Amino acid sequence: MSRMAQQRRPRPGLTTASVVTAGRRVIERDGLDALSMRSVAAELGTAATSLYRHVDGREDLLVAILEQVAKGLPVSVPGERPGDRLLTRFTEAHDYMARHIWVLHILIRGELVARNAFFFANACVEDFLEAGLPSDEAMSAFRSCWYLIIGELLAEHPLHPVRHPSQRDRLTAEITAAQFPALARYRTEVADGTPPSDLSRHALRALLSALLPGTSHSF
Repeated sequence: MSRMAQQRRPRPGLTTASVVTAGRRVIERDGLDALSMRSVAAELGTAATSLYRHVDGREDLLVAILEQVAKGLPVSVPGERPGDRLLTRFTEAHDYMARHIWVLHILIRGELVARNAFFFANACVEDFLEAGLPSDEAMSAFRSCWYLIIGELLAEHPLHPVRHPSQRDRLTAEITAAQFPALARYRTEVADGTPPSDLSRHALRALLSALLPGTSHSF
């Protein structure tokens, strides 16, 4: 058998699951831009053509990877009141997605979505409905909380590594009480000592308190 024929021979035991796992490994190690059929094939030690037995191409592979990640989003969470469950679920989703920032950079393109993510979305909307919101307001409330999470994570965790000190670091360090008293006070009293996860939880709590009807949903 020629060397070329050996290279093209499908790798024994290659499955859709192993292809998806390898693709995710490439992204998490080398970045989203590194994902290609060739890079995944190299990760698996096989020919790129053999991958097409399991996925139709890069986009199909991306969707499969999204489905795998979306399985980790929280659905059933503890809490007697819908507001308590919503705060817990959104907070857990924030912390989970913070470990998979690259996923957000796919979602914001508005082209791909994972069906498994609907279980998380459905649970959230159900809790908003149980809290007394009509269907349109329940969906709007869900989107508001989800967009808050996405926006905060994208702002705090860029897709590519940032060299420090960055321009933003340098400019922020120049804030003085004489010019920007409120911002300077925040830097002194809060920013340097509050973990980002606590700040996001506080923002979610405030948003949910504003969205949920009645006073029984205070946190």
